[in-house]
Amino acid sequence: MNPKITIVVTVYNIAPYLPRFFDSMAKQTFSDYRILIVDDGSTDDSLAVCRAHAEKDDRIVIHERPHAGISPARNYSMEQLDTEYTVHADGDDYVEPKYLEHLLAAIEKYDADWAISRVAYQSEGSDHVDGVFPAYGETFVKKEEFADWLPTLLSDRRLNYLYGKIYKTEFFKTLRIEPDVKQGSDTMINCQYIEKISSLVLIDDVDYHYIKYNARSVTSYAGPEGMARLDRINRFVHDSMEKQGLLNDKMQYAIDRRVLQSGIWTVERILSAVPDKVEKEKQIDTILNDELYVETYTRTQKAGTTFEFAPTPPQSGKAYLAKIQKEERTNRTKAKLLSLCPKFIKDWRQKRREKKA
Repeated sequence: MNPKITIVVTVYNIAPYLPRFFDSMAKQTFSDYRILIVDDGSTDDSLAVCRAHAEKDDRIVIHERPHAGISPARNYSMEQLDTEYTVHADGDDYVEPKYLEHLLAAIEKYDADWAISRVAYQSEGSDHVDGVFPAYGETFVKKEEFADWLPTLLSDRRLNYLYGKIYKTEFFKTLRIEPDVKQGSDTMINCQYIEKISSLVLIDDVDYHYIKYNARSVTSYAGPEGMARLDRINRFVHDSMEKQGLLNDKMQYAIDRRVLQSGIWTVERILSAVPDKVEKEKQIDTILNDELYVETYTRTQKAGTTFEFAPTPPQSGKAYLAKIQKEERTNRTKAKLLSLCPKFIKDWRQKRREKKA
């Protein structure tokens, strides 16, 4: 007899982190599950680690594949599903003991098609939680209420990932994504899943720990190629929501916000990752004149749309870099002058800041 839940884990060169993940799964209070490991042609000891744990726990099933990338691995995993529910986890993260229990209880309590929990974000090597998805209380959302709730979940980045959720396999296993999608596959899958379902439930439990690894933080989505990937994701979200009749003002705002933040985020990575000035100017120029970015910036400026951040105007990479360097020089001068100020002036400035706050 099949177990109740399949936990899908795609693995590629994450050997050092797998023992912590498997240990956290072994502590689950709900035990009727199978762990489906899809190894995407790892070249480190990942496969050996998975095999060692599978020898101790027959609920771990390993599928080996030649390296093809995350999307083919995701598609392959969907073909293997045969349990009532599907849950996802990344092998370099870890979960709390009630991760499965809480998700299963929520989806069964409301007979929902999807249960979504909160997630904690942490930096590599630290137990400190840097951030957590917002809490909304236990909230059941019907299909007719998706137009009100999905823009919020998109803005919260809760639709960006498969983890922290439980899916009904009957709907989930029918989904597929293009094999050449290198990043954003989770978002695309979730958009497709929304089209299949009629209800979801949000819960406040924080049972999933997502770890941000320093080695990946700078290079992910960096440069023009990274912006092109983000454009593809954002266009997919727009087209999917439009197709489903969910592209209202709130959803358009959430998508516009993503597009403009994508540009800012990518430029910041270029500033820190590209040492050559000429190449830096060239790449920034490409980002700030990206077709989707310019289109979104122009339309939102014309409409008077306000965001909690200041969108960067389309401009040449040379002009942008010169502006940034001028601001840095000004800040250094201010800091130097302030360091020379008498103590009473510093105290007065501090009191003014506190009063404004």
